[in-house]
Amino acid sequence: MRTRTAVVLLSVSLSVGAYAEDKPAAPAGAPAAAPAPAAPATTKAVSLQTMAEELYASLTPEQKPRATLPFNSPEKDSEVFPGGVRPGIPLSDLAEPQRAKAIAMLTAFTSDYGKKKIEEVSQQDNPKGLGRYYLVFFGEPGPGKTYAWRLAEHHLTIVHMEVEKGEPKSFGPILLGANPPTLWNDEEDKMMALFAALSPEEKEKCVMKGKAISSEPMKDLGLKVSELSDAAKAKARDILENRLSFFSPQIRSRIETILKQEGGIDTLRVAFWGNATKRCADGGRWDFKLGNGQSFLCDYENTRGHIHMSMKGKLATENPAK
Repeated sequence: MRTRTAVVLLSVSLSVGAYAEDKPAAPAGAPAAAPAPAAPATTKAVSLQTMAEELYASLTPEQKPRATLPFNSPEKDSEVFPGGVRPGIPLSDLAEPQRAKAIAMLTAFTSDYGKKKIEEVSQQDNPKGLGRYYLVFFGEPGPGKTYAWRLAEHHLTIVHMEVEKGEPKSFGPILLGANPPTLWNDEEDKMMALFAALSPEEKEKCVMKGKAISSEPMKDLGLKVSELSDAAKAKARDILENRLSFFSPQIRSRIETILKQEGGIDTLRVAFWGNATKRCADGGRWDFKLGNGQSFLCDYENTRGHIHMSMKGKLATENPAK
């Protein structure tokens, strides 16, 4: 039985200082110099793959063994919400330039909305913040190599994979949470809106007894999205859209591609455990899953009095998601 407790992240701000060359002051009364022509923009986006490779290359010979596991390690699919030691190297053990690279890599994985959520979670708990989160690489990053990286500790697990050829056929697991349960009102409101849109007949089939556990696969329960009323279908799509908005465009595109190849949102099933009529912070106790057997899962759990959420997916040709 897995113990679930609460967590946290600490926000880290990175700033780039602007530097100007010192020049002697113009003599009094001299005409002002004409402004220099604007330099052409040369900013070039750096890919997540490049960020990971540069971070790994910056690790010292002493750090690399601590931060590296085999690509096929079972730890890559581990789903642990409680805080505690994880395989890898804590960000606090990295040099400042290395830590900045790791944080930049994490924020490039998310959208502005996702980064804001991470920052909000970070302010709930431990003053060490991101410093206590563990970075680990599965396989050695490099051009043309297959590998993954993970940042994980309490209530935040991010796993990202790169493959030798083509696009990855899986994503996640992504674990999120909050305690106290005050950070995910937008998620809760959209699930409550779906619950309210269900007809009595739909609720009879979609509302289960007992509790669900976040990250456990969606079984053959509830109704497919395609079987819902038009109003309920729209609310189900709102839930998925909101969860996808956590990710950067690159990551979101990967997730949407996998879901499309598995049949799209209409093939996913919807189920509630309990009545989703109040937010967790207001005393609501209910769980929710939107998924498709072993291949896709987007869920939410609050029956423990705080929030756990997960999202993951794999094509049917891959090993089943846990």
